[in-house]
This record gives sequence, structure tokens and C-alpha cells, in this order.
Amino acid sequence: MRTRWNVLLLAAGAVVAVAIRFPLLPFETRDFLVHIGWYDFIAQNGHFAALQYGFADVNMLYLYLTATVTTMATLTPWLPSFVGVKLISIAFDFLLAYFVYKCVRLKYRESQTLPSVAALLALLWPTVVLNGAMWGQWDVVYVTFMVACLYFLLAGRQAGACIAFGLAIAAKPQGIFMAPLFLWLLVQKEVDWRYFALAPAVFLATLVPAWLLGRPIVELLLVYVDRSQRFSWLTANAPNLYVWVPGSLYPWWPLGLAFTAGVALFLGFLVYKSRAKASAALTVFLATYSALLMPYLLPKMHQRFWYAAEIFAIVLLFYLPRYWYVAAVIGAVSLCTYIHYLAGFWPVDIRLLSLFLLALIGLLSIRLLQMLKLRFVPPFNRLDE
Repeated sequence: MRTRWNVLLLAAGAVVAVAIRFPLLPFETRDFLVHIGWYDFIAQNGHFAALQYGFADVNMLYLYLTATVTTMATLTPWLPSFVGVKLISIAFDFLLAYFVYKCVRLKYRESQTLPSVAALLALLWPTVVLNGAMWGQWDVVYVTFMVACLYFLLAGRQAGACIAFGLAIAAKPQGIFMAPLFLWLLVQKEVDWRYFALAPAVFLATLVPAWLLGRPIVELLLVYVDRSQRFSWLTANAPNLYVWVPGSLYPWWPLGLAFTAGVALFLGFLVYKSRAKASAALTVFLATYSALLMPYLLPKMHQRFWYAAEIFAIVLLFYLPRYWYVAAVIGAVSLCTYIHYLAGFWPVDIRLLSLFLLALIGLLSIRLLQMLKLRFVPPFNRLDE
């Protein structure tokens, strides 16, 4: 009976998820028009053969996915190209929900309902719906691999976690938001360095097909560097630290990278000194904290880059329910930035949004220090273990 109820719940949720996405598909944004240009270029120049040209400033994994969809579209010529572009993101929306389910199922092994609720919450999350089906973005691809990475870490499958981490970075450079988590796990010897070498190996492996098709390997390796140099702003409407920094200081943006790296290393040192035992709850907390902190401290961030933090916060909600407000705050802030891009106005001033995130980071930083049981930090009455 429980299994039947769970199947009905998931089926109903999937129907609702498709139904709310369907009317959003014709919506066009500036970013979507760029992506549909890539789609049409591949379709018109011979699918995979088109990948030998440097027509897109993204890594190859997304272009492989696009080439696959254009190949499938030859069997369905009635399928509009705007559906083909957004179909990638929508398919990954469901894969993302699957890995959220798997993460939460590890916590509630005797229950199918709670993992299903978590999966549907991710699938129906406002910014998840808007990001792919309406905006035409594909952040869900790298975030799906990040959540898969978290699942494999929680399941004790180090090789799978490192492969998923490599795929996340291969999809988009924002996959690096998990780097602090891996640093912390490495210093605690929860992840073996030999397994971690799989991450860069997988990233490089994704470049091989394009290289064999004729793309220069240096061009493929530097695609992220070239992309970062195209933009001359400290923040692209991301409510982070840099809304408070004058634009005239843009030439100093590498200092933001150095500062962020220093913060991550300092936190890694604190984890190394920690007296706390490794646990699934602490790993989920660290993943959420890392995905929240990195886009706040890094320059050149877009408003969409808290996507991973939102999804990790949903998983955190089921591991440590007292942190329900983390998903609520990050989700509300992100939704405000989406409204600005899609509707053209700020429902809440961006600087106020930045302060909300800063307050959340400050609160979680205190909680993290208490969870790590450092000698110089007073104990918390309700330790999160």
C-alpha cells in the first residue's frame, strides 16, 4: 500500500511539473536566443562535426548534449527548436530530483514518502522551474552532477563522487563551488587523494572527442579563462559582496579570487583541527555552506549561481530540519533575482538581498564552528550531530 501511494505521489508530482513547465517553453530571453543559436549551428553543420568549430564560449559537455538532441530531432522534424534547447534542462530537472531522492533516502531508509517529497520539492522549486523552462538556462546540468557527487559521498562511494565532481566542472566552472567541501573531506581523510585524481581526469576526458574532431587542445583548456575575460563587471546582478564595491575597482578582481581561496583554506584548517566526527549531516551542512559561501565571495558571479545552494539546502532540510530557514532564505533571494531578469524590476533592493545572504552566512558560520567542536568555541546546547 505504501509503495502504491508513493508511486501515485511521484506520478502526480511529475504531471504537475510538466504541466507548469509547458506554457513557459515559448518564452524567449537574451540568453536563450544565444543558446538556440548554438543549437541551430550544430543542426545546420552536421551535428557532431560542428563541434570542431569554436562557436560557443562553453565547455564541450553541454555541446555534446545539444548535438545529441539535434540528432534526435532529425527523427522528429515537427519538434520546434526552442523545445529542443529547453528539453535538455527539463530532462536534467528530473534527473536532479532523482539524486535528491537518493540523498534523502540514505537518511530515511525505512521511508519512501519523505525522499519522494524531497524530490518533488526540488522538481517544483520555483527557480528550478524558471531556470530551464522559462529562462532557457542549463545550470541544472552542473548542479545535477554536484548533487550526484553529494549522494556518492554520503553513500561512501568515493570514485563515483570524484567522477561526478569532474563532470560538474566539465559542465560549468561553477561546479568548483564544491571544491571547499572536497578540501575539508581531504584534510579529514574522508576522501582519498588517489580517488580525487579522477575529477581532473574526467574533465580532460570530456575534451577528447572535440580535440579528435580538430579543436585545438589549448583552446579547449582555456575556454573558461577566455570567457571570464569577456566581462568587465564585478557582479552580474548577483547579490553578493561586490554590490558594495565600486565598479572602478574592477581591475583588482583577482584579489577576490585570492581572498576566497584564503577563506576556503582557513576553513579547511579549522576542519583539520576539528574534534567532531564525520557524519552525513555534517557533510550535507558543509556542502550547503560551501555552495552558499563561494558565489558570495567570488567576483564575476551571476544571479543564478546560488542554484546549487538552493538544492543542497533542500537536502539539508531533511537531514537537519531545524535549518529549514536556509532553503527559505536562499530560495527567496534567488527568486527576487530571477524576477529582476525575467520581469525587469527588483522586488527587493539588491543590497538588501546581499545583507540577507550575509546574515545567513554569518549564522551558519557560527553553527559550523560549534558543530566542529573546536576548543575555542563555546558548545551549543543543541549540537547538530
